Amino acid sequence: MKSTFGNIIKEIVTQIRYFFSYKTPLRRLITINIIVYVVLLFVGILTNILNFLFATNIYSIQTITDYLAVSSDWKLLLYRPWTIITSLFVHANFSHILFNMILLYFAGQIFMQFFESKKIYVVYLLGGIVGHLLYILSYNYFPVFESVKNYSVAVGASGAIMAIMGAIACKVPNMNINMWIANVKLKWIVLFFLIIDILSIPNGNSGGHFAHIGGVLFGCAYVLCPQFFQKIQSSTEKQSKTTFQSQRPKTDEQYNAERAEYRRHVDSILDKVAKSGYQRFITNCILNYL
Repeated sequence: MKSTFGNIIKEIVTQIRYFFSYKTPLRRLITINIIVYVVLLFVGILTNILNFLFATNIYSIQTITDYLAVSSDWKLLLYRPWTIITSLFVHANFSHILFNMILLYFAGQIFMQFFESKKIYVVYLLGGIVGHLLYILSYNYFPVFESVKNYSVAVGASGAIMAIMGAIACKVPNMNINMWIANVKLKWIVLFFLIIDILSIPNGNSGGHFAHIGGVLFGCAYVLCPQFFQKIQSSTEKQSKTTFQSQRPKTDEQYNAERAEYRRHVDSILDKVAKSGYQRFITNCILNYL
C-alpha cells in the first residue's frame, strides 16, 4: 500500500517537473496564477506579523486583494479598471487555486491539441472578462442583489477556465474523457458543470456562477462564430502592422544623412565660437557628447 502511494506521488512529481520544463502558453498561465497566489500568501503572513509586533490592525491583506478583485459596483470598477484582468489571477484560498489549476491543466492540454497554442491566451482572458461582465450586469440588473451589489467582489480563474472548457466542448463534443468509472463525452461534462452553476445561483457565490456561465458562453461563441473573431483578429493585425510601419526604424542611408547634417551644424557652431577664448573647452565638450 505504501509503495503504491509512493509511486503515485513520484509519478505526480515527475509529471510536474516535465510540465514546467517546457515553456508553453498553458504553463505560463498556470505559473502566473501560482506566483500571484504565493506572493499574496507571503504578503498576508507579513501583514499578520506587522500587526502582531505593533499591536495594530492597519495592515490587511484584504485591502490589497480588494485592489486586485473585480467589483460589481460600476463606479468602483471605473476607478480600478485593471481589476477586470488582475481578478483572473487571484484566488481566495489554497483549495480554490488547486482545483482551478488542475482543471486548467487538463482543459488546457485538450485545448492545445485542437487549437493554436497561443489562442489559449485569448480564450482565457476574453472568456474571463466576459464572465465577469455577466457577473457585474447580473448584480446590477436583478433586484435580488440590490443590497450587496456595492460590496460584492469576484476573484478566480474559474470563469476563464470555463471558457476554455466551452471552447473544447464545442470543438470536439464527442471526445471521450476517462472519469475512472466510465468514459464520458466532453459535451456532457461541460453541460453538467453549466447546469450545476445555474441551479446553484440562489445558494451562494452567485457572482462566481454567473462568471462560469459567461465563460462557457464565450468559449462556445469562439468556436461557433469563427468569422466574427477572425474579423477582429484581422483588424487587430492590420492596425498593428500599420502602427509598426509608422514607427519602423530609419534606414542606414537616412541615419547617415541625418548624422552628416548634424555634424555640419556642429562644425558651424564651432566656427562661430572659434573667435572666443573657450574654443578648446567647447570643442572637447561637443566631441565627448558625440
